[in-house]
Amino acid sequence: MPKAIQPARAALSVLREMYERTPEKALFTFVDDKGHRVDALNVRQLVKSADTIARMLPEWGLQKGDRALLVYPPSLDFVRALVGCMMAGIIPVPVCPPDLTQLARDMPLFSAIAADAGARLALTNAAYDRARLRRPVSGLFKKVPSLWPDLPFHRTDQRFPPGPEPILWYTPASQDEPALLTYTSGATGLPRGVQVTHGNLYHEIAANTKDLRLGWGTTAVSWLPHYHDMGLIGFIMNTLFGSSANTYLMSPHSFAARPALWFELMSRVRATHTAAPDFAFDLAVRKTTHEMRKRWDLSHLRSILASAEPIRVETVKRFLEAFSVSGLRPEAFCPTYGLTEHTATVAMGGKVALRLDKQGLYEGRVVPVDEDTTQPVVVYVGCGPVTKEDAKVRIVDPLTRRPCAPGVIGEIWISSATKALGYHGQPALTRKVFQARLAGGEDETEYLRSGDLGFFHAGELFVTGRYRDMIVLRGHGLYPEHIEDSVRECHPALRRGGVVAFSVLPEDARVEQLVVVVEVRDRKIPPVVQEEIVRTLRARVLEVHALRCDTVVLGAVGAIPRTTSGKVRRQICRQAFLSGEVDRAATTLRVATAGRGRHRGLDDSRSVARQLAAHR
Repeated sequence: MPKAIQPARAALSVLREMYERTPEKALFTFVDDKGHRVDALNVRQLVKSADTIARMLPEWGLQKGDRALLVYPPSLDFVRALVGCMMAGIIPVPVCPPDLTQLARDMPLFSAIAADAGARLALTNAAYDRARLRRPVSGLFKKVPSLWPDLPFHRTDQRFPPGPEPILWYTPASQDEPALLTYTSGATGLPRGVQVTHGNLYHEIAANTKDLRLGWGTTAVSWLPHYHDMGLIGFIMNTLFGSSANTYLMSPHSFAARPALWFELMSRVRATHTAAPDFAFDLAVRKTTHEMRKRWDLSHLRSILASAEPIRVETVKRFLEAFSVSGLRPEAFCPTYGLTEHTATVAMGGKVALRLDKQGLYEGRVVPVDEDTTQPVVVYVGCGPVTKEDAKVRIVDPLTRRPCAPGVIGEIWISSATKALGYHGQPALTRKVFQARLAGGEDETEYLRSGDLGFFHAGELFVTGRYRDMIVLRGHGLYPEHIEDSVRECHPALRRGGVVAFSVLPEDARVEQLVVVVEVRDRKIPPVVQEEIVRTLRARVLEVHALRCDTVVLGAVGAIPRTTSGKVRRQICRQAFLSGEVDRAATTLRVATAGRGRHRGLDDSRSVARQLAAHR
């Protein structure tokens, strides 16, 4: 069980102390797509504005313990509402606001989360609320209230009467009381609501403060989505706990439109901490120039957390080399592993790049090799040691539930004070995932089953992939990322980040077949170029992996389903292929299949991958 904490260490206890001692301390600054400040909050301003929201929530029908959706575009209005809910004892549910130009695409997921959370109402700001009631249609505006779930929306940025002193400060009855309901990204299925407790937040941020040397000398910069764990916990909650002198936030859309803005801002404010997934480092190299980098000063950066996606060693090398002219130090790069079910992080501070024999890896063995080997190799970047106090991380055979021997790959099982309470409204799944026990009865610890495969080497945790995504061909498990990495640059017409690999089983076959879906930059490419892409891709897969690629699907941008944080959804893509949805989709340009026959899911009796995934 997690160590008990003092009742005063509730999620907002440090904010309360800062309000009493240093009310003028700067907390957040929000910048627009030009890097100009458009909003800012110090402690006093945040507490006062959040308090007025907290006092309105009962007027809107909420009681302590109720859940409220936070439906905000990137802005400090989200932070005000988040704190207001927590001050009133309301459980905030941060969600991705539906894209108002893509309601048909986004509304089913939004409605499913709203229903799953049991939210009584939704909070938003005036700009989004006005826009959501109308959408452009042929240059006009048409009301579309019927697309939204039957849920009252309230604007929190309107003027409310000031509340009387004293300020509302909700104190939880227990450290195990939920403070947040955060949803997983949904990379392997529908998003699940994770109950993060006051104790989880306290222990997570205490560990981050120690491991990342956070404090009053910290200046953080983030463009990460505010509704996912790294942006929400790693930047917003860390700041509310006093772990940053000032945190600068901007929209993910601003970064995507102009990646240079990230570096311009960090250089200007002398940022010490930031974070991003792997794709952002690759994008930064491609979308900035040497002359631009020479103008930036990144010498103050102490930590660049790299998380949320597998970290490719080639990406790390290119990024560090490109930005060395900016004064960026290699030791600032901080590979990290975490998951929503564990509040945020599990291990951080990876320093080791390990070369492994590819065949051994596919057989589930860790076989390090020298640089001069002639055998096919795979290079993994370590995610660092597990440094949280009293944390236990085991590598476990997912079928036998017994610890793996050293040098054997298994599922990562975790127990610590930051293991979340469980999945909201899913007690059976909570028992299976959050309360797993090793076979044999010698260890009574209840572990979190991560669903990720990995191993320890030289004190660092290495993550090899999700076993639900494993491809089983010729009796061996293959990691889809390896196939995807080998083909993403095989033809100039391909969109670099648009590739997914998975396996299917034709009804008239005895073995699984490989399917690769790729997105092209221009949907108007002629048939002769499409044929060239298919040939080149198949040749590349054969050359690198000695595998036949049975089906190649060419799609336009958007053909591959992604989560709200940008992760590819392999299982959803696979299901769309099996159901025939891919053939009917407007984004599909070509389906090139070497053999004919309908496809079905993997047979439980023959597929190792299916057995491994059975518990999720």
